[in-house]
Amino acid sequence: MIRRVLFIVPVLLLVAASALPACTCSKEPPGVCPGLHSSDVVFLGTVLDSEQVSSASADENSASPTGGIATPAPVTRYRFRIDERFAGPDASEIDIFSGGDDGDCGFVFQKGSQYVVFTNQEAEGRLFATICNGTRPVADARALLPQLRAMSKGERVASVFGVIRRSDPPMLAPPNDPDDPVSDVPLKLRSRYDRFSTATDPYGVYSFYDVHEGKYMLTAKLPARMELSERTVSGPLPPIEIPSGACYEFNIDALPTGKIRGSVLAANGKPLHLASVELYRAGRYADSQPGLWGFQGEKGFFEFENIGPGDYLLVFNRLNSQDPNTPYPRTFFPGVTDPGESRLIHLKDGQDLEKVNIRLGEPYPTRTVRVQLKWKDGRLPGDVYVTAHAEEGVNPAARKIGDALYEFTILKSAHYTFIAGEDPDPGHPGVRGNKHVCVVPAHIDSPPVAMDGSDQETKQITLEFPSVPCGS
Repeated sequence: MIRRVLFIVPVLLLVAASALPACTCSKEPPGVCPGLHSSDVVFLGTVLDSEQVSSASADENSASPTGGIATPAPVTRYRFRIDERFAGPDASEIDIFSGGDDGDCGFVFQKGSQYVVFTNQEAEGRLFATICNGTRPVADARALLPQLRAMSKGERVASVFGVIRRSDPPMLAPPNDPDDPVSDVPLKLRSRYDRFSTATDPYGVYSFYDVHEGKYMLTAKLPARMELSERTVSGPLPPIEIPSGACYEFNIDALPTGKIRGSVLAANGKPLHLASVELYRAGRYADSQPGLWGFQGEKGFFEFENIGPGDYLLVFNRLNSQDPNTPYPRTFFPGVTDPGESRLIHLKDGQDLEKVNIRLGEPYPTRTVRVQLKWKDGRLPGDVYVTAHAEEGVNPAARKIGDALYEFTILKSAHYTFIAGEDPDPGHPGVRGNKHVCVVPAHIDSPPVAMDGSDQETKQITLEFPSVPCGS
């Protein structure tokens, strides 16, 4: 069956998102084209009907992990009309299943819609479709359908093929954005020894035939202020390793080249050492919905790349968390706490916009506390860590400032519990003196110590690891 690169998986995840708690599809590199076999079932079809059925593969008397009888995983049966058959039985209708053991990766089909369907066969003979095996709506199969038809007829198949679509970063697409295909674009596929040329058709589809084995770079002469990239990975397209006899589907995004760069500034005008911001299309902001995430670290600025023209809203600390590590309330660009008073960022096509700074107001009141570690019987070799659990807000981060000495910044308004842990080196014998050998456990915790952030008198606390039980 034809090789399929997972540039398509994000599209399918959106189609079936309501049924997917979690799913991970393997990213297979290009391989030799296996073609279509008599045992494959691949077709273009329309969903006629569906119903939920129980999983026949589940043992009704098997025990669940928590005890009792395990409930069979739900399975949905879809009845398809076969509009075009590429491999499989010569039939006008067929049943396809989804869910069960593959519930996390199950494909949710819509009645009346048309799909290209690839199937996996279970032991009891039922045919299953998942989001990982290439099944997709017909609108996402413009590049694939000609290759399937060629395979079914025994004709020449493209070595590398796909669609180039104009796209936007995740969560920043304009309203009703169709991800328009980019037509009439010249493309070149180059290796150290070979050069291949082609162009996209009116639907953005391209194909390269008879590509020799090697490592290739794909380039395109795109319209101004656009660049080839992957929607989920920053930077240019990576090289492609193509084996001899491949049939590799490689769908590409043509992303805008606009950039937004700025800093989150404290009240003193200095950038925070750690800060995260989120970017939204104008009119799309909601406290409960994430935006495109950006991070400010040691360099003192954040940057969003491949942003299209339009108006945007920028926010720091969207959830308004009480975080002692960055102790500031939710703030919108340029420095207001009310989203209605925020200023939209206007970005022109291909513009590189700098100094888009958010200036924060007064921080939450904080203080520092030091934590000293001690061992009753001396420290064993191994990994040591210290944590502080906040009853309200975000847990503070530990900073090591000396040997067995740590410092935390905490909110004065919160209550904390400090605890230290150690994972001793399992290869250490645990010798104490000349006569005793300790039974070294896999993990040791200190007794916890609680304190209020408002307790100004306590500047330092001590966490002491207990004695390790020993035998003669």
